[in-house]
Amino acid sequence: MELTCHCGNVNIKLESPPSEVGECNCSICRRYAASWAYFSPKQVEVTCSEETDFYCWGDKEVEFHRCSICGCLTHYVTTEKCDSNILAVNMKMAENEVLAAIPVRKIDGASY
Repeated sequence: MELTCHCGNVNIKLESPPSEVGECNCSICRRYAASWAYFSPKQVEVTCSEETDFYCWGDKEVEFHRCSICGCLTHYVTTEKCDSNILAVNMKMAENEVLAAIPVRKIDGASY
C-alpha cells in the first residue's frame, strides 16, 4: 500500500494495510485530527524529494513529521528517549474509501 502527501513529495510504502487506526484525543493529536496506523519502522518505507519538517514537544519522545512543501502531517517516529520503536503513519493520506474500510480505535491519550 502506498500513500502520499498532497503534493507527492512524501511517499510512504506499507508492507500491508493496517488492521485498525487509532484516533487519539491527546492535546496534539486532537489538533492534528490524525488517524494513526502503528508499525515497526522496518515495515514502512518513507521517501521524499525535499526533507520533512518535524515538531517534537514535551518529553521529546515523538517527532511529528510533515511535508515541507504542502504541510501535510504524514507520520511520526519515536526518538531514542522513548521505550518503544514506532513509526506511525497518518492514514488520513489514504483515499476516503480505503480509510472508511479500516476499523477505528479511540485512544484516550488526554488521560495520560
